[in-house]
Amino acid sequence: MKKGALFLIIILSFSLAHAQSDSSKFGKFYNKLDKLPDMFIPTYNSPTDSALSILKNDNLVLIINPQWSEKGTQMNNDIKIPKVNEDPLNATFPLPERNSANTLTITMATYKKTPEDKKNAVLNLAKTHLAAYYKEAGKAISADELTANAKYFTSGPEAFTTAEGKTGEVYTVNDIAPQQTSFIVFLLIPGTKPGTTVFVQFTYTKYTYESIVPDDYTELRFFVYPDDQKTYTDFTKTFLKTLQIH
Repeated sequence: MKKGALFLIIILSFSLAHAQSDSSKFGKFYNKLDKLPDMFIPTYNSPTDSALSILKNDNLVLIINPQWSEKGTQMNNDIKIPKVNEDPLNATFPLPERNSANTLTITMATYKKTPEDKKNAVLNLAKTHLAAYYKEAGKAISADELTANAKYFTSGPEAFTTAEGKTGEVYTVNDIAPQQTSFIVFLLIPGTKPGTTVFVQFTYTKYTYESIVPDDYTELRFFVYPDDQKTYTDFTKTFLKTLQIH
């Protein structure tokens, strides 16, 4: 079966379930989905109705790969999917031959913070992790260097619109920490109540066993090649697009 065929079936099924209220909002997105490169669409093994997998938290709904639901463990606002670099899960991600990540964690919740405050919380935590990495590696770094390095590993904001028309911003972060490094893609959308934020984050993590700062600190990136990072970013956006806020 052509890659992505079942994903389109899932999306269309989800669309039909909400056709009366959301058809005008979702139509353009579904028409464009089949034009995405195959590498951005997850592979499914069995084209059955039961393959529809919805991640739900309060009033937030996100479509995810059914194998992720089957293999993952959900706790509070997170679902953690381990061993994504092994069969059969590696086939549900781009570039499976690279074994880019060991785990995927999806976080979805509404927080009593403004989008700016929530963004800063994520970026400051990544900066704290980077400082700890340098400390464990036994390499001194000034506050200015730490800020500059942390900024290098972050991109955004990028304007983003979900399939149902909700607008927000997407950021990406290379989160370098002792024993692990992560690639984070997160979406911020202002909540319906003042001072709140709808937040969805995909965290791809690989485990490391040595803290070494190379001569060129940019080599600490999760992805060696920028094209690989873009591939994973675009792949993640296909799921972020399906977010619904009820």
